[in-house]
Amino acid sequence: MESDWTLTSLDGRDDVVLVTVQLRNPSPVDRRVRIDNRLDGPVLPPRRAGVPEPGWDDEGFGGVVPADGRCALGYACPAPETRPPVAVTDEGRATEATATATDDAAVRGLGESRPPADALPTAPPSAEADEATDDEVAADDEVAADDEVAADDEVAADDEVAADDEVAADGDVGGPDDAAPPRTVEAWLTAVERRVERGERLTDASVETATTALDGGGGDVAELDARVADDVAALRTVADRAATLADRAAAVDVPVEALRRLA
Repeated sequence: MESDWTLTSLDGRDDVVLVTVQLRNPSPVDRRVRIDNRLDGPVLPPRRAGVPEPGWDDEGFGGVVPADGRCALGYACPAPETRPPVAVTDEGRATEATATATDDAAVRGLGESRPPADALPTAPPSAEADEATDDEVAADDEVAADDEVAADDEVAADDEVAADDEVAADGDVGGPDDAAPPRTVEAWLTAVERRVERGERLTDASVETATTALDGGGGDVAELDARVADDVAALRTVADRAATLADRAAAVDVPVEALRRLA
């Protein structure tokens, strides 16, 4: 079992850290692994519905890394830095075990404690519009996370150009919404913004803030860090290209009247 770890101080303090652990199983069989916290403080694991995710306990994590697979884990701990922060133990080949029902598993299965939508009072039109927007953004987040987003963006851009060409040919004047980006671009930017906001909450965060962010789900912190790094590169590329296109577009001056006389 191969492993690597990182320590990140929160809020510029030496007594609060965020621990991430990367595991890799190079063997052709599933292997069980145990990660024990070596820091002088309690483990604050990721949670779902208020209870720790499966595999976590007061001392650390126990689980299975699939054959030729990887596993990324993370938790917060209010304690000074100790190196290494964890002890990783390869417990050998994983065997089939019968799942045992627990109170925590039952609570996780219940999901979030929200009342049914039909039990809530009717919201005013503006609130209903906000709810619809949130639902669309949630659905678009999945699209933005897919590898086909780039292709969808190109199709959307082509559709926008075609629509603009028709408007120009008809001599119509566009409304104020013409400056809005295509829906797929807006969905991608919204997904990036949410990841950045979660990263900001974890950057230089207090113990309470870090615990709340971890409790809120949203994926593993190591995966979040990698996704945000990719977002930085993508945003800078898009910004450079957008600035270049904006300069070129500003220089365009189509002689409409002259061309119409020639037609």
